[in-house]
Amino acid sequence: MKFIIGKEDERKVKTDALVLAAFKGEGISGDLKDIDKSLGGELKTLIESEKFDGETGKAVLLGSTFGRIGARRVLVVGLGEKRVMGSAALRKAGIVSAKKLRKSSGAIAFGSEFSKKPGYVRALAEGLYLGSYEFNKYKSGDNGGSRLSEVILSSDGLNEKRLAAETGLAKTIGESTNLVRDLVNEPPVYMTPTKLAETAESIADEGGLKCEIFGPDEIERRGMRGIQAVTAGSDQEPRFIHLTYEPAKRPSKTVAIVGKGITFDSGGLCIKPADSMRTMKMDMAGAAAVLGVMKALPVLKPRVRVHGLIASCENMTGPKAYKPDDVIKAYNGKTIEVINTDAEGRVVLSDALSYAVELKAAEIVDMATLTGACIVGLGLYTAGVMGNDPRLVGKILKAAGEAGEKIWELPLDDELRADIKSDVADIKNAGSRWGGAITAAMFLENFVGETPWAHIDLAGPAYAEREGEFSPKGGTGFGVRTIIDYILGL
Repeated sequence: MKFIIGKEDERKVKTDALVLAAFKGEGISGDLKDIDKSLGGELKTLIESEKFDGETGKAVLLGSTFGRIGARRVLVVGLGEKRVMGSAALRKAGIVSAKKLRKSSGAIAFGSEFSKKPGYVRALAEGLYLGSYEFNKYKSGDNGGSRLSEVILSSDGLNEKRLAAETGLAKTIGESTNLVRDLVNEPPVYMTPTKLAETAESIADEGGLKCEIFGPDEIERRGMRGIQAVTAGSDQEPRFIHLTYEPAKRPSKTVAIVGKGITFDSGGLCIKPADSMRTMKMDMAGAAAVLGVMKALPVLKPRVRVHGLIASCENMTGPKAYKPDDVIKAYNGKTIEVINTDAEGRVVLSDALSYAVELKAAEIVDMATLTGACIVGLGLYTAGVMGNDPRLVGKILKAAGEAGEKIWELPLDDELRADIKSDVADIKNAGSRWGGAITAAMFLENFVGETPWAHIDLAGPAYAEREGEFSPKGGTGFGVRTIIDYILGL
């Protein structure tokens, strides 16, 4: 996607579509008023007939300008109330514009309201990259992907230096998010632990990252018994992935980003119902998000050393599958009583989190599609965050707000700890049905020691079974933008 600064009057610019801003409660004003005058009141008529009032993320399209202005069509996008308008509204405007115009428009121009202040263009461009996404890899024939290739922005308040900086950042974040979407959308017959590791190696080669991949023998030698137990029922080999980004200068901090990489989850011997199993190719969304973050870091160049860690395997029902009542000795030496083989994500994460502690990370953040309980509590669009350090949790929440991803804090309620106390081991891998997202996080807490740690349960927003206003059907790439903003803020 090419971004350029337009020098012409908006009424004269030759383009497939002109996108104009509307603010809630302000009617026909600003750029909208001037263009409407040139169009003989057509926009006003359309807006009134559609009862459109500039609500954030809503839009109306005038299908033809009849040659009265340079643009062939006009899209009016709502930015909400002008006094509180910020990056979230502009990102949504970019997504909506791309979704409305990607099939019909190779070039689009935006009115001056979209580029007036620093940060506006980044948010808008991010939205354009996100809104242009489609996954058509396995469809035959020409499926007519996005045509959008050129974006013209008003020169009002914008210069070439700011344009390059903001669109460059948006491109990196948008492409990293869309990579995650691709990985999550891949069928599980193709997206195996081996393939995930190959993707990690490719990202490392491209960005100059250090990459270590542990196969079955190394996993056994190191005593990663959690991964070994979960993978035992599958004929696919497990992989433990360790990517490292090193800044050019001495790092100001070292952090670890950990992802759950279950490339398919049948539930194991505690097998899932058929309907619940159908979307379990997405159970590696946390791992995919780690790869998306690591892809972006060499371009963004933060002053922070970042370890990207992924524990990846399948959870299947083969003759060697691990069983309820088994006891597993995790990488840090703690023992786990298996209550439910479908609570496998926390078991593999026990090894990854323990490994992160050995790397002497100052902070650890894990991302995992961990519990249905988090979906019950927070719905399909909001992730839960829990942790042992309020300052770190606060950083994650602040970054999520800036990134436009919805995350809500849940408490680590001490009264629930008894639910995962075991009679035969140090800890159980599942408690009662009550507070399941919290007890899952409390389980993970046993493997981070004293290191500040935050756990993001993205089971709800990582995958969408239907297309939303601001997200595609399938993998959403949730978590990438939040973690990137978190790292850039360190």
